[in-house]
Amino acid sequence: LYRLALRNSKAVLFQNPDNMRVFVEAEIVPKNKCYLVNGSGVNLKRFQVAPLPVEPKFLLIARLLGEKGIREYCQAAQIVKNKYPNASFMLVGPEDSSPDGIKIGEIEYWVNLGVIDYKGGTDDVRPYIGQSNIFVLPSYHEGIPRTVLEAMAMGRPILTTNVPGCRETVVNGENGWLVEKMDSKALAGRMEWFIENPDVLQAMGNRSHELAKEKFDVHKVNERILEIMDL
Repeated sequence: LYRLALRNSKAVLFQNPDNMRVFVEAEIVPKNKCYLVNGSGVNLKRFQVAPLPVEPKFLLIARLLGEKGIREYCQAAQIVKNKYPNASFMLVGPEDSSPDGIKIGEIEYWVNLGVIDYKGGTDDVRPYIGQSNIFVLPSYHEGIPRTVLEAMAMGRPILTTNVPGCRETVVNGENGWLVEKMDSKALAGRMEWFIENPDVLQAMGNRSHELAKEKFDVHKVNERILEIMDL
């Protein structure tokens, strides 16, 4: 279906090299029609740097889907809270009706255990990013995750998975860490590292903001897209 749909396309845009490679190797679209762009970009005027809280406050923003790594986030939070009870773990995002959707009752289970602070859905994520000092997205696959770009723009260290789309947002050890997907123990280990190394959070957050300006500024991304489209 992709091959048929893209047959007459003059250009096909991809948000990460892994997806582009799959399409080329499967001969869905020829390589000379493929272009790579840095996601859909982030508005740096809307998402501005905010000061980091002192207490360890982790945040995940995502629709309530299994493939977003929400279960791993909850499991990792439970591990970390056993060692660092003052750490807090926010979850922001609406329910989703897809087959992979996580029922609200499952989220309430983690809330009642005292592990997760669930905030529901929102039209404006900025206040929640401002309340956090580490942004987490344990997703199984992304194009380029918009929530991560927004957190980077606001100067947050990033903890995400070494999967297509997510790995493009982190320089390991510079603005955050990558862990393997579906590994709550590895996720918890890096969460504990952030708690135990508070002196590096500011530098990591600054690096996130620099990367957002260098690679993911929406104006630069749009300019590249218009150039590819010859507009």
